[in-house]
Amino acid sequence: MAAAVAAGVLLAGCTSTVSGTATPLASAAPTTSESAAPTTPSEPPIDVTPAPEPTVGTLLESHRIASVTSLVQVTFPSRTETCFPSGPWSDSGALDAAYFGNGTAGPILDRWGFVTAWGQCNSDPADGRGTLTMVAELSDPESAARAAQELADDQATGGYEPAQVPGLDGAVLLQGSGGEDVVQAFVPVGRMLAYAYHTAGSGQGLEEVGRLMADQVPLLQSFQPTPQDQVPSLPTDPDGLQQLTLDPPGDFTDFSGPYDLEGYLRLAIDPFRERDLLTANGFTGFYSKQSEEADLSYAVALYAFPSSTETNTVYTAFAQLEDAEFGGTAFQLPSIPDAPCFWFESGESYYQRCYVGYGSHLASVDVLGLGAPDDVAAMDRLLPAQRDLIDG
Repeated sequence: MAAAVAAGVLLAGCTSTVSGTATPLASAAPTTSESAAPTTPSEPPIDVTPAPEPTVGTLLESHRIASVTSLVQVTFPSRTETCFPSGPWSDSGALDAAYFGNGTAGPILDRWGFVTAWGQCNSDPADGRGTLTMVAELSDPESAARAAQELADDQATGGYEPAQVPGLDGAVLLQGSGGEDVVQAFVPVGRMLAYAYHTAGSGQGLEEVGRLMADQVPLLQSFQPTPQDQVPSLPTDPDGLQQLTLDPPGDFTDFSGPYDLEGYLRLAIDPFRERDLLTANGFTGFYSKQSEEADLSYAVALYAFPSSTETNTVYTAFAQLEDAEFGGTAFQLPSIPDAPCFWFESGESYYQRCYVGYGSHLASVDVLGLGAPDDVAAMDRLLPAQRDLIDG
């Protein structure tokens, strides 16, 4: 990885916009006044393996966890809108503030050897209901089980009642009022803790969370978390793509680094079509560099394939998706007039995305936070620089 990375949320390649100012799920966490007083349990009665100090390796482990965090759209296809907060979490306090909001979940996670985590959030544009899934890596299986129960006990306030889902080995909380169910589930699987916050129609929440966890648990059962003492030495560039990926301006975010195919799909707008497209064309690796500088944010994504034949196929398909499916407006970049380039509205600003390919590599460059869609100054510098890196 080119440099130490800092927290942030952007997009990569053919991915969705995930902005830190996006609207979170309604009532995703109780307020401090609704929460029980922080618990002060005695020292854990088991040996907890200390978590490694946060390093680039910690972020790389969170990218590995992305691959086994359930895609919400798999269980609920109508929940297509990406919502905040999604992505990597190496700081338990930041995760607590985003997901639980009461200042007590972070200490619980730390007490049980929290290493890192990944979260996904999607909502239904028609009714606004959403689902948040999070997977955290802890010290050992017993620690994960203890953390699950303590977190559930901590969250059991503000009208929640303990509930059961047939076949689900974990703690479940249900709040039903106003024609809506709100369900929280805490399910340990080995060293991993799966968490879900789910909103549904009245009487439907428990069954739906059961289906969600039926998708989530098998992913974790096949996952081998990295031993704590090996996390700092995880490979930063397993596919040899780092030097071929342009360094964008500013400070890198936690999304920067390598991903396997499943990890990349957690960033994608349409993970199902993109999985089919990339798999059919021999996808061999992906590297992302995302950064923030002043009012602008940047994302550079590099995809690797066996040859130029597959690269050209994906290049054309991505351009068609941006134009026909994702709502992009095409524009011409002066420095590379034949590059597929598109701009999109994002709240009160705009972002641009352009593609360039050569040989076995395909790259995209995004510039976000623009005041006008035709402000191409940054893109006109960055895309040619990225092309120069991959054209040999």
